[in-house]
Amino acid sequence: PLGASAALKTEARLILSHETARAGETVMAGIHLRMAPNWHTYWRNAGDSGSPTKVVWTLPTGVTAGDLRWPVPEKLTVAGLTTYVFHRDAVLLAPLQLASDLKPGPIELTAKISWLECEDVCVPGSAQVRATLTIGPEAKSSKDAALIETWQKRLPSSGASLAAQARWEPATAEDGRPVLIDFAAADAAKNWDFFPYGGENFELQGDTERPGGEAGKVRLKKVVKKFEGDWPKELRGLLVHAAGSGQAPVGYEVTLTLASVPSVPTQLTGTAQPSSSDAGGAPRSLWVMLLFAFLGGLIL
Repeated sequence: PLGASAALKTEARLILSHETARAGETVMAGIHLRMAPNWHTYWRNAGDSGSPTKVVWTLPTGVTAGDLRWPVPEKLTVAGLTTYVFHRDAVLLAPLQLASDLKPGPIELTAKISWLECEDVCVPGSAQVRATLTIGPEAKSSKDAALIETWQKRLPSSGASLAAQARWEPATAEDGRPVLIDFAAADAAKNWDFFPYGGENFELQGDTERPGGEAGKVRLKKVVKKFEGDWPKELRGLLVHAAGSGQAPVGYEVTLTLASVPSVPTQLTGTAQPSSSDAGGAPRSLWVMLLFAFLGGLIL
């Protein structure tokens, strides 16, 4: 449920990797969200409920913001609903490219942030945050540089070395198909999972099964639910495992190409399934009946 008048439980601020930077360089900006105990905000794919944090920049001419870079979230399942969240705090990162012809002096950077914060109830929040960056002859780190560096280490890494592959299993429903994800991992015994980026016409169910697989490999089973249109040809997201007690989860970004979609079994579509014992267009049972009738005639 949405709260109407509760005081916000999340503080937001804009932080920078540098207080002074040279024209033509890239400065890392961070949207730092600090949540009250037991409250959370959402990842780029919120999951079964919630909504992701949004950032709208107001920047001077000559400064361009890149896409948000999201740290690896936690998976939260409550009352059968799976969401992907941040507890306590999170820093969403964005590179700011500085034009080579920026004039020396201070410039103001502004961002409008909106989020949904939840505990037992959910409350929409927003804030406008600002920071000042000085364009000068030498770069100088800011007091928040270490914090930004910490959260850069929590960004997902490339999953190319995992050589992950995905394939469809036979359908279990007209709008649901299981997918098997296999990849090699030195720490295969860890609690691995797949956090999807999501899609417009489909979603991955929150539950993850761990069927048996080969030694040194991980096998995950997820169910894709389709809303309309074609089945997806690829799945994008993170292969994630917990690093240890009290440590941030570790994620690897992958794009999983899916083979052609298997046909829906006839028992799911209501179409009569032909017998594998057909011969000459007549069921085997008919030929047996005729044989017995012939034998009966001989006896009589």
